[in-house]
Amino acid sequence: MSERGRGEFWAFMAGLLAGGVAAVLYAPAKGEETRKKIRDTAEETYHKGEDIYGKGRVQAEKIYHDGRGKAEQIYSEGRAKVEETIDYVRDKVHHETVEEVDAEV
Repeated sequence: MSERGRGEFWAFMAGLLAGGVAAVLYAPAKGEETRKKIRDTAEETYHKGEDIYGKGRVQAEKIYHDGRGKAEQIYSEGRAKVEETIDYVRDKVHHETVEEVDAEV
């Protein structure tokens, strides 16, 4: 995951937490109840964030490894084609050179 994406995720989580805290603060309740609600909301949000981050990280790693495997496969196939073409050209040039020498003799 890019640095930018990670920062946006945590900014979203902070905004979600701030919204939850504001909602609890404006609800009529005793101070102790309000603090408990804030703490519970913060812990719940934190754990949800951990879960989302963990799942995103696993998906990102899978995509990375799949992409890397595909890139390696394409590289190997391309390299084989280039080597095949080089061999073909080398044989063709050698064959034509031999024919020119035979024609001169």
